[in-house]
Amino acid sequence: MDVETTGLNTAADRIIEIFMIKLLPTGEVQEYGTLINPGRPLPAEIIQLTGLTDADLRDSPTEEEVAPVIREFIGTGTLVAHNLPFDQGFLNSMFRRTKQPSLAKGGIDTLALSRSLFPKLCIYPGGGGSHRLRNLMYHFGLDRLYSNSHRARDDVMLLVEVYRHLQDYALGRSRVAYPDAVINGCPVCGSVMRLEVAAGRQILTCTNESACREKLVV
Repeated sequence: MDVETTGLNTAADRIIEIFMIKLLPTGEVQEYGTLINPGRPLPAEIIQLTGLTDADLRDSPTEEEVAPVIREFIGTGTLVAHNLPFDQGFLNSMFRRTKQPSLAKGGIDTLALSRSLFPKLCIYPGGGGSHRLRNLMYHFGLDRLYSNSHRARDDVMLLVEVYRHLQDYALGRSRVAYPDAVINGCPVCGSVMRLEVAAGRQILTCTNESACREKLVV
């Protein structure tokens, strides 16, 4: 699942979009997604990030209308999200305001999985940050299939594939062997490294450039 919001404050800000994919014990897959009218103008940075505008949300349902549907769709299922506490926090705030049962604690956080499996994952060109979903998209070679456009459905479809790759790596099923510096950072100072492509070569450069000038060809 993934939510897009008006900001980062779970109490003051509101969900403006949600998308979820549910896998049932029978193997059936169900989807649910909706825009949500937050009842307030969108901040400029959210418009730029998501591409959504006030006009897009003006005729969308309110959280009072969709909260019962969202809560029923989730049911007792196990949530999977990238930075799960963020999504859970916004959902539980909405559920409290609309008098819906809160979500149970726990779930699967792919951000935590990434940090555990790849402690100092290098930053790929366009990745934006070590453990961001976009960076994992490049790490697993999914960038030709997914745009990671900061819209909820796109992020969920990407997340499904990222989760599968994380599972495969954790269980030793991955066919890819990564250089140690790609996943464990600079061998000199331990900082995250940045991947650059120059003259057809892939070069890892330490991000701690003020104190460390380590470069590695991979």
